[in-house]
Amino acid sequence: MRRLTRSSTLLSVACVALMFAGHTAAAANETAYSYETPQDMGLEVDADGVGLQAGEFAWLPAADARSDNPVTLLVNLRDQRAYLYRDGRRIAVTTVSTGKPGHDTPYGAFPITEKKKTHFSNRYDNAPMPWMQRLTRWGHALHAGKVRPFPASHGCVRLPAEFAKQLFSLTKPGDLVVITQDDSVRSLAIALAAAGMDTQIALQVGVTEPLPPIVFVKRDEMAKRASSSQVDAESLSAY
Repeated sequence: MRRLTRSSTLLSVACVALMFAGHTAAAANETAYSYETPQDMGLEVDADGVGLQAGEFAWLPAADARSDNPVTLLVNLRDQRAYLYRDGRRIAVTTVSTGKPGHDTPYGAFPITEKKKTHFSNRYDNAPMPWMQRLTRWGHALHAGKVRPFPASHGCVRLPAEFAKQLFSLTKPGDLVVITQDDSVRSLAIALAAAGMDTQIALQVGVTEPLPPIVFVKRDEMAKRASSSQVDAESLSAY
């Protein structure tokens, strides 16, 4: 009888140990995937998301309208915010972390070329990139990650984990991600021009006013023209 009781006790201890190990592994995985970051708090926020803290996001009233039309994500590098549009209406706002100095996130307009629920970086120590949506052939992508209140990634656009998951369910390959320096119409014009895309795409992100013309000039040509006073330096944009 004692032997049976001792065996039962040992079995119970082993089960508890296994359960603890499982919880520890799950917690480690949760941290790696940044699921501990704050999520949609269900609060009333302005459409620009100024009051959101790092890791938070919010769906806006326009998101309630049923539509299967493509969505467009507009990323604002200066403010570390991204805005989701459908049918020209803003339906969500989220905090993001983009590339830190030396690993800048490129500005432009990028179609989503690949989607993977589970992905690991080929360049940075096999780092997890859940809900990955590829933007460039150099590895820039949208994915869930630790969102800080400043640029902190190696060039990707980090999203709050739950928003990354929800966005993944809405997008299709070919949907656009437009990355601009700030929220000005000029920055949007530069991003579209850099990608060689029609300015009509501005309508997808709710901009109805005409975009200013953008001309890219090579640095050596810019210096040559400026020195000969042929072009007003204000009209030049460096890519």
